[in-house]
Amino acid sequence: MKRLLILPLLALASASCAPQQPEEACLRIEVTNPTLSNVGLLVDRTTSYTAELDKHGRATITLPGVEYLYAQLVYGEQMRPLFIQRGDGATARFDGLHFAESLEVDGKNRAANDYLRTTTLSEGPSYDVAWEEFAQGLQEQCAGIARLLEVRGLDSLCPDFARIERIRLRYAYAQPMLVYEMGHRMMTGDTTFRVGPALTDSVRKLAVVREELADVPEYRDFLRFGIPLLLQDEGVAIENSYDRTVATMRYIGERFPDGRVKQSMLRSLALEYLQAEGVRNTGELQNLANSYLTDPRMLADYRAEISRHDLTAAGRPSPDFTAVDRTGRRHTLSDFLGKYLYIDLWASWCGPCKRELPHLKRLSERFAGREILFLGLSVDSERDDWEKALDSEELPGTQLWLDPSSSFAADYGVDGIPRFILLDKEGHIVESNMLRPSSNGIDAYLESLKDI
Repeated sequence: MKRLLILPLLALASASCAPQQPEEACLRIEVTNPTLSNVGLLVDRTTSYTAELDKHGRATITLPGVEYLYAQLVYGEQMRPLFIQRGDGATARFDGLHFAESLEVDGKNRAANDYLRTTTLSEGPSYDVAWEEFAQGLQEQCAGIARLLEVRGLDSLCPDFARIERIRLRYAYAQPMLVYEMGHRMMTGDTTFRVGPALTDSVRKLAVVREELADVPEYRDFLRFGIPLLLQDEGVAIENSYDRTVATMRYIGERFPDGRVKQSMLRSLALEYLQAEGVRNTGELQNLANSYLTDPRMLADYRAEISRHDLTAAGRPSPDFTAVDRTGRRHTLSDFLGKYLYIDLWASWCGPCKRELPHLKRLSERFAGREILFLGLSVDSERDDWEKALDSEELPGTQLWLDPSSSFAADYGVDGIPRFILLDKEGHIVESNMLRPSSNGIDAYLESLKDI
């Protein structure tokens, strides 16, 4: 079984529902007439699991650290809801030719899963009604669905599920409150409409820590979108998705007691943003995650996502560049493969860059004829400035002018020069922030390189 993170997919080791591991919830899957080689379990925006079916059409998905879980069983392009509880012995059985129609989930929560597959939440009231009528309508619709739990006898058949489901329904029917003001403005044309304290008070009562709901998506979504509303009411400026993510992470980090809700929310908020937008300009997000994420599994997920976006991690292929020599000939990284490459990012106006030149000259002379090249890449905005420097300075090695449209410096996160980078003979990164020529130990470091 592989555990996957959506965008990217991180594979973990196989696991099974072993009696000696009662702390882990799991789902067994049995497929007759399988038409696909695997089956998945979608948990939330950032987490899913996939399992390869064996020759008998069977698989197992293990869910570490889970007490209760609402998820979607995925087969091809079809999905069906599931409730899984630690120790419930859940087994999902279906015909691969008729997944949706044939799905049955055995185990002590069979009645709960029958309820989920055959119950649809009704739409909320229209947004053009008054707030009081809107809020009352949501409460009545929630109560109406909750009564079905009694009708189906779930309080006695699946008491844990019935208790959690009533709370889940409350959060599911509370979510429309979060967009009520916007919806009312759009439908009535009143662009200045505001509910006032009645709305924020309602949100504040629900945006609290409920550890038993840590794996309930409706609860987590309410926190994700409700907390920014509370912060804006407190005067916090939220201009974009990054501001919203950082402000929400800070709110949770500072105000929530440590526990699964705090840890899982921080993880999902960080991963969701990183997977959608990448890691550039996310220093504040990373600071919050590194400070407040302490759960080993969730911290590992976060670090794996950061690593996936780190284009300059040791061992990865270097980002490419386009640069020209004095004759105007264009060069790329591929022109320098076959030897180690010591790259100097510099500019004609940079005083610290010039102070490194004597040391760089000495280094290039010491390793002349060895398996290493010294390459200067000028980041001057004007080519004339670079050419004047070529005439006035004694510049060692090969000197090129980096095309201003090249993303090479940005890919390495260069925020100051000089910056030195060391690549191996195949163009893979050895050091993305290499020792300067003037640094103690630079000679010994280069001498230690294999086959130099």
